Parts: sequence; C-alpha cells; structure tokens
Amino acid sequence: MICWTAFGDDVQTALTTSLPSGVLATSVQLAYSLAVIFTFPLQAYPALEIISRTVQPLISCSNQYNGTSKKLSSTSRNIISSITVLLLSIVAIVEMESLGHVVSLVGSLLGLPIAFVFPPLIHNRLVEDPSKWTWGRFFNYLVAGLGLSGMVFATFTTLASWNDVTEGR
Repeated sequence: MICWTAFGDDVQTALTTSLPSGVLATSVQLAYSLAVIFTFPLQAYPALEIISRTVQPLISCSNQYNGTSKKLSSTSRNIISSITVLLLSIVAIVEMESLGHVVSLVGSLLGLPIAFVFPPLIHNRLVEDPSKWTWGRFFNYLVAGLGLSGMVFATFTTLASWNDVTEGR
C-alpha cells in the first residue's frame, strides 16, 4: 500500500523495479537478488522433499522377501531435484512478462487453501470427539468451503484475465 500511494498506478509487480534509479535503488535490487538466490534452497527444500516422497514408490524397487522398499538413493534425489529446478526455471523464463499472473495463480491455488481450508479442517481433526457434531465443527466446514470457493473463483479470475492479456485485449 505504501508503494502504491508513493508511486501511483505505475507500481510494477516486482516492487524493486519501481524504485527511482540511483545507487540506493541498485543496492536494494542487488541485496534482494542475493537474498533470493541464497534462500532458494531453503524455500525449495519442503517442495523437493514432498516430490521425492511422491515419486519414491514409482522409482524404488520392492523387496519381495520382507515387503520393505528401498529409500531413494542420493543420486535419484539429486536428479529429481535438478529436474524440478529446471522446470521451475523454464516456467520463470517463459512467464517472465506475466509475473503478476503467476503470483496471483500461486496465491489462489496455494495461498487460499493454506490460509482458509487446511486450518479449520485440521482443527476438526484435533477435536476430541470427531463423531460429535458441534457449531464449531459446522463453522470450520463453512470456512473451509468458503476458502475452496474463493480458490476456484480467484483461479478462474486469474486465468480469465491472463487470456485477456495474452490475446491483447
């Protein structure tokens, strides 16, 4: 909000590009770039862990004698991580001009469920007697349903506006 009130409607999606040119702006952009580069492994680790665990049953061999399966080797994990990072890089390059739409799509598909769908459903699982119907349980399902509705609406709106931009409207 502060950037929007300071710069008006000329605010770019990446706020650092809205800064006036000069040594201070360049320093801020450089510091931000370094922060993104050095924190990417930390940010990517949970997603890569989930992807590795999802792909593991497809790759690992089952032992016929005791029914256990081998864990992924470090080489397999590195290959999966490399492919994932490569795909993220391709998406970043292809959609470089549509950063606002990508951020909006990520927010609608991931942000809304994390904020409005999962917490009430987790709370319902943590309640002592899951078979007992209470007003709290009802409102938890109501909030989760509204979160899902918001997710669908926001995703649809983002995709519709993305098509308007790509078609030159």
